[in-house]
Parts: sequence; C-alpha cells; structure tokens
Amino acid sequence: MNYNSNCWDLDKIKPKSLDHELKEIELKTSKLEQKRTQLKSSIFPTNFLKLLQEFEQLKIQIGKVGVYTHLKFCENTLNQKAVAEMSLVENFLTRITNRLLFFSIWFKSLPAAKVNELIAQSGKYSYFLEVFKKNKPYTLKENEEKIINLKEITGVSALNNIYNLLTSQFEFTFQGKKRTQEEMVTYVRSSFAAVREEAYQTLFRPFVKNKQVLGEVYKNIVNDWKIENVDLRGYKNPLNVRNTANDLPDKAVEVLLKVCKKNQALFHRFFEIKRKKMGLKKMRRYDIYAPLKEEKEHIAYDKAVRMVLDTLENFSPELKKLAELIIQSNHVHSTVQAGKVSGAFCCSAGAKITPYVLLSYTGKYRDVSTLAHELGHGIHYLLSSVQTEFTNSACLPLAETASIFSEMLLSEKILQQNPKAAESIIFTKLDDLYASIIRQAGFVEFEIKAHQMLQEGKTVDEISAVYLADLRSQLGPKVEVNEIFANEWTYIPHIFHTPFYCYAYAFGNLLTLALYEVYKEQGNKFVPKFIKLLSLGGSASPVEITKLVGVDIASEKFWQKGFDVIERMIKEIT
Repeated sequence: MNYNSNCWDLDKIKPKSLDHELKEIELKTSKLEQKRTQLKSSIFPTNFLKLLQEFEQLKIQIGKVGVYTHLKFCENTLNQKAVAEMSLVENFLTRITNRLLFFSIWFKSLPAAKVNELIAQSGKYSYFLEVFKKNKPYTLKENEEKIINLKEITGVSALNNIYNLLTSQFEFTFQGKKRTQEEMVTYVRSSFAAVREEAYQTLFRPFVKNKQVLGEVYKNIVNDWKIENVDLRGYKNPLNVRNTANDLPDKAVEVLLKVCKKNQALFHRFFEIKRKKMGLKKMRRYDIYAPLKEEKEHIAYDKAVRMVLDTLENFSPELKKLAELIIQSNHVHSTVQAGKVSGAFCCSAGAKITPYVLLSYTGKYRDVSTLAHELGHGIHYLLSSVQTEFTNSACLPLAETASIFSEMLLSEKILQQNPKAAESIIFTKLDDLYASIIRQAGFVEFEIKAHQMLQEGKTVDEISAVYLADLRSQLGPKVEVNEIFANEWTYIPHIFHTPFYCYAYAFGNLLTLALYEVYKEQGNKFVPKFIKLLSLGGSASPVEITKLVGVDIASEKFWQKGFDVIERMIKEIT
C-alpha cells in the first residue's frame, strides 16, 4: 500500500446538517435539564450512574461537532465559512455547557459522606468525580460560572482566534519566493550560517512588526487568567491553576523546573562542543539547531510513514496496527498549504473515534520525527479508548509520554541501521532535548515573570527585555543572542493559548528518558507495562499512574536521572 501526503477525511465526524445536529443537541440538553429535580442528596447510586451515562452520551455528540468545526478552521484559516461555523458552534456549545453546569455544581454541594459514597460506587467514572471533589474550593455559584463561560466567547477565546488569524496570515518572502511559516522553520536549520540568520530575521519580522498588537492580546489573556482564577476562584497563583488542572502537586512542578535550571550548564557544554565540531568562531542563537552536515535527502511521505510504522512494529506490533489505523483511515492532514495553522497536533474527537493528526510535511528528517510524535499521541488516544469519554485523555504532562517515546524509538532505529550517521543523530537528538526540556521549562519561567510584570503595568518591550535576558542566561555566556530574539515569545502559540502548558514537554521528555532506560534494561518485558500505562489515559492522577512504573515525580533524584542520560550522550560526542 502506498501512503500519499494529503488532506484528511472528516466525513466520520461531519454532521449531515449542522443545523440539525445543533437542534438535536439542544433537545437532549432540554431532556437532561428536566431531570434536575432528581438531584437530591438521597439519590441512589444506580440512578446517579444512569444520569452520568446520559451526560456522557451527550458529550460524545458535542465533541464530534466541536472538533469538526475546529479542524475545518485549522486546515484553512482563510476559509470564511469555516471561521463563521467555528464561531457559531463555539457560541452554541458554550450556552449548552452553561445549561449543564447544574450537575457538577450540585455534586460538589453534596455532604462529604454522600460524595464519597457515589465515588466509591461509580466504577470507571470514579476519578472523573474525584476531580470534581478536588475542584470544589475553586467553584463559583452557578450563575457566576455561566457568566464567565459566556464572557469567555468574546474574551479569551476571541483573543486566541485573533492570534491564530493574524499569525497564520503573516507572509514570509525568502530567497525571492513567498514561503509558509512551516517552510521557514526548515530554513532556520539550514547548513549555511547566512541562510539561517536571514531565515530567522524573515521569520520573526512580522512578529516584531506586530509586537504591540500581539502584546495587547497577551496582556488581556494574562489579566483574564489572573482575575478569574486567582481573584475570583482563589487559586494560590497563576501557575497553581495549571498544576491543579493537571492534578499535579505544586512541589512536583517546582522540583522539575529547579532541576531543569540546574542542568542548563550541561547544554552550555554541548553548544561549545558543537561550535568546535562545526568549525565556527562563535556560536550564535542562529546556529544552535544547525545540522552537522547538510541534509540533502528529501524523504518522501510514503517512506516516512513506512519508517515510523516499521519502528513501532519492532517495539510492539499492537502499536504499529494502531498507528496504521490512523493512516489508513485517512485521518492525517500533511500537505503544506496557505492558511493552514502552523505547527502540528493530534486531536481526539471522542474515545470511540480514530484521532486526527495535522502536520505540514516538507520532506526533512524532522518532519518524520514529527509524524512519529503525533502518531504516538494518536496511539495513546486509541489505547485509552477503553476509558470513559470523561477520562479518555491523559493530563498534559502524561499526554506527551507516547509521542516522545515514539520519537526516541525512531532515532534509535535509524542509529542502528546507519552507524556512520551515529554522531550526527546524537547531535540532532541533543538539539531536540534542549528544545523540548530546557527551552520549554524556560518558557514557563518566563511566563511566571511575565504574568507578574503585567500586573505591575510593565510594557511589552520591558517583558521582551526580560525574555532576552533569560534566554541569554539559559544559553550560556559563549552563545551570542541577537536582539531580534527578544520578541521570540510572541511566536510561541502555547504561551497564548494554554498558559504554563510548556512544562508538560519537559516533564514528558525527562519521564520518557527514564522509561526508555527501563525499556533497555527489561526489553520486551517492559512493553505490556508501557501499554498499560498508556491505556489508563486520564483515569487516575499523574502521581498514581507514574507509580505503576516506580516513579516519584516529586523527587529531585528522579528528574536528575533524565539529565544523567543526557550527560552520557554528551560524553559520547566529546
């Protein structure tokens, strides 16, 4: 079978009629609202469970229509109909969510003994209800929750749409041709220093030009985050909001960030080794992702898919079949096209629906790695489809486990097949580990400062100056960082869309490095443990799930193990 780079098939989630679908959701919501009178502290667990299952069925229908309009927008943000439909559905579903709020608020209002009784007898729904219980201190009155949801449509959600629309329309003229943002990312990794510099300048130019607008968008996102979550809901601080959503102890995240900062010097050593290896007089920020050798090969999409599938099959035929299901279902959008959102993602439309993957494939090895990464996410979704609609998706830090593990399997396989390329592959892997651990932890450290600075009335330029100073410290005294990188933070969508998201990458990479060490020690015995971990999805807390593989995520020693692996890699190239 040939695998061709193409657009995805959304027919499985496409409503026959959007108007009819919304009316059906409206009708089912009305029926659930009528059952509000059944919600009493004397409710029997069996009746409660039936009601919970009805909510779950409605969630399936809501998820499909919401994801469909989102994916249509992502494939072409210039499509006015797609933009309009996404806005229509977003508004509609917000109103539906508001009408269903009564259930969670009622549950949180129950006496502790009744809450514990219902949780104990709820089977596979227990963790979902445990999260309700944990979030009780941060829950407002029903009408207040409704107001917040309604205002979010014209607030944060609208601001993020503006960010997407604005940045997806940025034009990049490079070497006499118009390029997409994804194409520009390949040029910043060119083998030629002058090309890298010009590519970065071209890539960041529209972000610098629009820094005031992007800064204003960010300022309002940050203010909303603080007003709603800290002032109204009572979270300890802006970062605690994300930690609570991830069901992670603050201590675990604090220790993770602390260990990342402590190990920055490892990469200072690596950058100096790389500078000498490349014969550069000085290492610049423009150069840190430069390949040791020019990547001349264009890897056809068909070959890339086969590389990833073969890699997965060597680890587990079961994982290979799951990845193949996504490909053969035509659920991957891999073509490069104008208006397509930048980056890559894997999106679940429900526990029983094969997930969708978006990337822009340009034929570079990095794209093959991205394909492995996103298919890893898809495998995770498919394995956890045994869970409920409420607990199918793992929390953000654990959601990166399968994706990063798939990348590691790919790089190890290529290393084995082509020993002559070993040095180059190790350098590339260390580039990636810097980008996905130290860089991502740095984004979160910056966000902590930026959120505080904006409350103090600081300007966009003052925030950018702090970002630049932090970046220079992160890269070390021997790496030269041009002033244009002060505005690099405006180029990072996660900082806008999902505050403090990025520590999930550091968490996922360091966890996976440790897991990969266990795999090398245990061989095939490790495979069923890994599959079990993934199949849990979001049905338990990260602390409980990681305990299954003997991990203490609040331990500094544990996180240091990941950096010990990195140090060994650096010694191999010294």
